[in-house]
Amino acid sequence: MVRVGILGATGAVGEALIRILLGHPEARLTFLASDHASGTRVDEALPVLRGQTDAVLRKPDLAGFAAEADVVFLAKKGADSMDWAPRLLAGGLRAIDCGAEFRFRDPAVYERFYGTKHTCPDTLAEAVYGLPELYRDRIRAARIVGVPGCYPTTAILPLAPLLAEGLVSPAAIAVDAYSGLSGAGKTYNEKTRNLFVDCDENCRAYSPLVHRHAPEIEQELSLAAGTPASVLFVPHLLPLDRGILTTIFADAGKRPASTADVLALWRRRYAAEPFIRIFDKLDEVTLANVHRTNYADFSALVDPRSNKVVIVAALDNIVRGACGMAVQSMNLMFGLPETTGLLFRCV
Repeated sequence: MVRVGILGATGAVGEALIRILLGHPEARLTFLASDHASGTRVDEALPVLRGQTDAVLRKPDLAGFAAEADVVFLAKKGADSMDWAPRLLAGGLRAIDCGAEFRFRDPAVYERFYGTKHTCPDTLAEAVYGLPELYRDRIRAARIVGVPGCYPTTAILPLAPLLAEGLVSPAAIAVDAYSGLSGAGKTYNEKTRNLFVDCDENCRAYSPLVHRHAPEIEQELSLAAGTPASVLFVPHLLPLDRGILTTIFADAGKRPASTADVLALWRRRYAAEPFIRIFDKLDEVTLANVHRTNYADFSALVDPRSNKVVIVAALDNIVRGACGMAVQSMNLMFGLPETTGLLFRCV
């Protein structure tokens, strides 16, 4: 049984982690920490959990984590994660960070796009990018995992094998992505204006070409291609609760390919992957198919007239784009079947 702590248990990510892990047969929630709600029952702070747990929220405490947990999910952002991660590792724990602080290989890239100094570059250097389909063996041995962003996951999973095999060009890949409101968390975000009254019957682009997830996508696609990849990334906000639908436009690579070639390559590469589903047609990839699941769905169409490869990908931003992928990594880190607690609809 894996003993689990969560730092930041009442946020959007913390709540989703609790809901997934309460149904996980090999995990036990032992230390739920909250700075602002300590002393409160979890089901009072999060009424959706009424009748599911009688746990009491506690103040973050390293000695408590070390005594009661094997792994701690960092469900906070920025300075808090960078403060806690090295302390947890020094205390003999393993850590899974659900923010951006341990996704980048170069701290300077993080500092440029997040406007915050990275205070534990040594811990960052040790961190493993938590995308199981690409880094499964490294995740198994990791002490700290940085869970990928939701938008990047929709781009990296379909593109990485195609870049590795030369079926698409790494130059000027356009990623046109649409997310539900839950991607902005529980608090109002001035940039995305994620209040219902701003978003209902509306759709808008935000942070075009300068979004923080663009360098994360470029980092992983460059590694897959073995040469620098350039990405034009434009996210949009949809008046939906959750889900991400991404359309990708890439030039065909040096190796000529048809739609059948792309689909065949994916099916070979991802044949053993429990949470990847390949569809024959673009219009078969929908948000409804991935709602509240850990699946990532995609399909492709090659247009010989324009020499373009068009890809449509979909996932649930809360499950596959955050908490489900975090639990998938936890399963790997503790020698559990990767699908444990994740095969059916979650949260």
